Amino acid sequence: MPVYIRKNVSYTPPSLDKLPQESEDDYVNDPELLKDILPQPYRMIDKTLRELIDDSWEVIAEREKRRLEEASKVRPPQYESSVELEAVIPATQYPEKQKFCYSTCMTNSPDGQYIFVGLPCGLVVTEAATQQTISSWEAENAEMSYIKSYTLAPQVYMITTIDDMGVGRLFAFSQSANKLFLVKVLNSQESDNKLLVSKIEASTDGDYMGVVMENPSSHDMWLEVHKLPKDTWVSDLETITAAIKKKEDKEKKEEAMSEMDAESVAPSDVAPSKADTDEPSVISVANSVAPLDTAEQSQSLASSMNSAKSVKFNAFVRNSQMQNSRKKDPLSGEYKFGSPQLVMKVKPSPPLAGSSVANLLATCQKVESNDVIGTGHNLLFTQAHLDLRQSVFDHIHDNLLKYLPEDDENMEKLQQYPNFHFLTAGRMLPQGLEQVSLEGRPTTVAVWWPGSTTLMQYSLIKTSKDIEFKPDLVWPFTCKITSSEVSPDTNVIAIGLENGNLVVWDRHMGTQRGVVNVQENSPVVQIRFLDPALYPQDPPAYPPYPTSTGTYILVMCANSALYTVSTGTAAIPLQVNTISLPVENDNDTITVLQPFDTHPDMLLTVTRKGDIQIRDTLQGTILCEIQLPSTHELSSPWDPVLAVGGQGQNMYVKGNQKPVDEESSEIDADTSLQTGVVFVYQLRSFPSLDQYWKIKRSSQPFTVHTTIEERVDSLLAERIALQAMRKNRMQDRWAMLKDEINNIHSIKEIARINATKRNIVKYDKIHFPYYEVRYLCFWCV
Repeated sequence: MPVYIRKNVSYTPPSLDKLPQESEDDYVNDPELLKDILPQPYRMIDKTLRELIDDSWEVIAEREKRRLEEASKVRPPQYESSVELEAVIPATQYPEKQKFCYSTCMTNSPDGQYIFVGLPCGLVVTEAATQQTISSWEAENAEMSYIKSYTLAPQVYMITTIDDMGVGRLFAFSQSANKLFLVKVLNSQESDNKLLVSKIEASTDGDYMGVVMENPSSHDMWLEVHKLPKDTWVSDLETITAAIKKKEDKEKKEEAMSEMDAESVAPSDVAPSKADTDEPSVISVANSVAPLDTAEQSQSLASSMNSAKSVKFNAFVRNSQMQNSRKKDPLSGEYKFGSPQLVMKVKPSPPLAGSSVANLLATCQKVESNDVIGTGHNLLFTQAHLDLRQSVFDHIHDNLLKYLPEDDENMEKLQQYPNFHFLTAGRMLPQGLEQVSLEGRPTTVAVWWPGSTTLMQYSLIKTSKDIEFKPDLVWPFTCKITSSEVSPDTNVIAIGLENGNLVVWDRHMGTQRGVVNVQENSPVVQIRFLDPALYPQDPPAYPPYPTSTGTYILVMCANSALYTVSTGTAAIPLQVNTISLPVENDNDTITVLQPFDTHPDMLLTVTRKGDIQIRDTLQGTILCEIQLPSTHELSSPWDPVLAVGGQGQNMYVKGNQKPVDEESSEIDADTSLQTGVVFVYQLRSFPSLDQYWKIKRSSQPFTVHTTIEERVDSLLAERIALQAMRKNRMQDRWAMLKDEINNIHSIKEIARINATKRNIVKYDKIHFPYYEVRYLCFWCV
């Protein structure tokens, strides 16, 4: 049979079963894997580049996210400066260094009326409202690095300073004399044994002063407490002020007399002969006199010459005396003040060391009568036991000890300064509590050293020949102390711990207000007592005497989170309110936290990147920012040079000039200081703060402790005041009693009448059957 084969016809593919099995390695989902694998080292280079690109993209995305978040934020209003202080201090001996542009530190007086500015060669007092220089003190190479002011008496201020060489000085400024006096130099650098002053703090009224001394050769550090002769200084200042005013009045009179003497000599009588001589010309005098005979002419000529010379000589003597008196600076050391009295010397506690005793009885026998429990001096642990514990710890954590930094001998020698507070008498240390002369004055100093867990309290009125005596009271804590603060009346003390706990004690009553955890795993670094006027006070109607008040405590943790802790009575627990969350960026860390003294509703904060902010104290919202010119930046944001004066209405801020290039960024070799400008901001003119200036709050005490005598007197006074009202109340009560008796009588009469109207039933006429009577008798039996 013929077979017809068609052209261009595809054959049937072979059966799938006869196809070879495909390899799984030949089938890929990612097209990039079809390429050949790179050989080494190109494969490693490719992987490194890919990781670098991925990391860079993550950084770019994070920055873009922050930029968008920053752009979406509501910016607070920013205000610029309106006034700049003059560059040169008037009438200075060092015009090249004594300039406001070289300000090193700054503080305000307690009443905000004056601003004290530290300069490279001294100290300057400026009026806060008018920015005028009132007085100054100058010394060569006395560059101030620390300054703080206190009130000694009305219109008298004490200023404590420390210069860059560690020399501490005490100054006194009298408002009536408008002069600054050097009272005392705490340490001298001229002696062989040079000591440095690291810290100076005084009590609120200037009764006591604490000075932290350091020996640079041995790196030893201790605290010295001095009693200041405040009353003697104030009386000396009054005497000196009166003498200065008397001297100035005398100089004015002498100057006026010299002018009158100079005018009394007419030009026709005495004429100058030459420009460079003060001797009168004989020819001019002779020509001005009428012609006489020879004897009379010579006699008159001699008398006129003598009179002219005497007038000129007297004027010259007066002028020279005035110049010499002006050259004598009242601050040059001619005025002497009383020296402070050293009360005690406090040294840091020695490190924990083993004891050589063998049993508990021997340890108790070593305890002296004046030892205080909690100091840790008398232990039962031996040195071998402590070494064994250390070796066990090293063996358990052997894998982690390698990450610890190596021991540095220089780091071991560095010590942090102690913190101390001057306190009034309380129930826990009642020494001086019953003495009227010590009321409101410090009687105790509380000291704690960084890294310690104990707060030690020393009595200031205890008499002893040895100035290094032991503490009178020790408060132990379960964690290291990181911050502390006392209320202005020193009756309440707050302690911040490393674990974020805040402990509040009422010292006057000797009771604990409470313990609260502000934030976990973040130590408390700053504590501020706010004005009690911010706390909603709700005094009860009864009793008539004042009761305990409450207040807010402002707390800042290490992560710059801000909280307010409300403290009421001992029966009310502490309550924590968050006003600012922890910062995410390190540049936003708060370095300065200071409430306004006269306006407690506002809070001043400074961040690490140099932002000066004014916030709402209780809400934490940023009200405005202090903006420096674009050519300047804040000097040392961690310790800025700024002050608030004029009842909180003026702010002084120093801004350093931004470096343009390397040459301009270098510090001036002549002054060793960086140039800048002191800007003055008129806070009263800021529109965003208008509503806060209008707030008027009545002053409230921080603590109220009413004695039994005061309570009894208040109750008796209230009863006497209500004596007239008692008579009216007694008459009203007798009238009410009479009405009640009349009502009772009327009700009784109505009852009697109703009783007469009722029917009387006689039970003796009723007859009962015999069986009923027996039945009733049976039941009665």
